[in-house]
Amino acid sequence: MKNLKKIKGDASFRRFFRKKNKKISSIVIISKKEKKKNLLVYDAINKILRKNKILAPKLYKENYTRNSIEIEDFGDDTIYKILVKKKDSKF
Repeated sequence: MKNLKKIKGDASFRRFFRKKNKKISSIVIISKKEKKKNLLVYDAINKILRKNKILAPKLYKENYTRNSIEIEDFGDDTIYKILVKKKDSKF
């Protein structure tokens, strides 16, 4: 876990870490509680979104026995940050 940096997550039991390698940055999600709900369902929802052409992170690796998945990293921007930057936004 030496190349993992803890990042802010959501209000679930999941913990999020940014993993940086030479070529790629990804997010590692670890959930010790409610593994099925917090990892399997998370991945399933992302697959449904992607199938319907809605941007969602790709699953790179899964290790359900170790309570973790690794997904695509979209960076630090959020919808809120993007809308605030736009001066013509009616947000």
